[in-house]
Amino acid sequence: MPIKKHFINKGIQQCLVDEFLRTELDNSGYSGCALQKTPMGTRITIRTSRPGLVIGKKGKKIKELTEAVKEKFNINVPTIDVDTIENPDLNAQIQAERIAYAINKGQNYRRATYSIIRRIIKSGARGVEVHISGKVTSQRARNQVFRSGVINKCGTPAYEGVDKGVAHLTLKSGVLGIRVSIMSKDYLLPDYVEIRKGIFEEKAAPKEVAPVDKFYKEEDLPPIKEIDEDATLVDDLFDEISDSKETILETDEDTLKKDEVFEELTAPEDKSEEKEEKPKKKKKTTKKKKASKKKSTKKKTSKKASKKADIEKKEIKKEEK
Repeated sequence: MPIKKHFINKGIQQCLVDEFLRTELDNSGYSGCALQKTPMGTRITIRTSRPGLVIGKKGKKIKELTEAVKEKFNINVPTIDVDTIENPDLNAQIQAERIAYAINKGQNYRRATYSIIRRIIKSGARGVEVHISGKVTSQRARNQVFRSGVINKCGTPAYEGVDKGVAHLTLKSGVLGIRVSIMSKDYLLPDYVEIRKGIFEEKAAPKEVAPVDKFYKEEDLPPIKEIDEDATLVDDLFDEISDSKETILETDEDTLKKDEVFEELTAPEDKSEEKEEKPKKKKKTTKKKKASKKKSTKKKTSKKASKKADIEKKEIKKEEK
């Protein structure tokens, strides 16, 4: 047998066993089952909220279920284990069956759903959503939705963190479908961040600054000594400073006089050079004018010659005629 068919047949077998056990254990809080092959045979674990109803008196009901599964599905040496659910209020399948049971008893569907939603949220759920589809009150079928809290609808949190359960109910008007989805607080969302204590050191308290009076007091300061030296020393220093200023002013006046003499000597030479440069420029302008006059005379002579040639041609043509 190919590998694909092997896994497909295994999945079909598990679905058929699950459907059979759900019909047999209708009012015993059945939530689901899991099949596991072992060297001794196949182990079937049943998850339920009422293990006493599944086992029965002295294990009578379990023996009946094992024989029925062996005959109907051809499973070699089946062994059934019962696993109790710790918190049935957070199990979607059990809550869907409870809503169906309450509606079947004659309770209003709104009252039944709201009471179960309150119980689910009190038990520590992050969000609940209930869909009831079918002929609820009128002759036309419709879908009624009840929500509370927050539920993820896409991504891995919707696939892994949300528990879903389905239950069906037959009434005189028709069939009702009940779908319950519960999101528990135990599932950590990808955007949840937990900050560990001790990583960030606590900020050190600001140090107390001592006031200025503690360091500097009038009593601690040393006394000021009076200078009893002669005032002549101060006068001598003042005279030296004034003499140095006078020498600096004299040197500045000498430098100014030297600069004026140098300018007077260099000034006439510059003027003579300027005068020599000016006539040279005039000569250049005269040459250009002469060249332009020659060109104009040449043009005039060429025009006259062309006129004479035209007149001669006309006379020759007249003679020929």
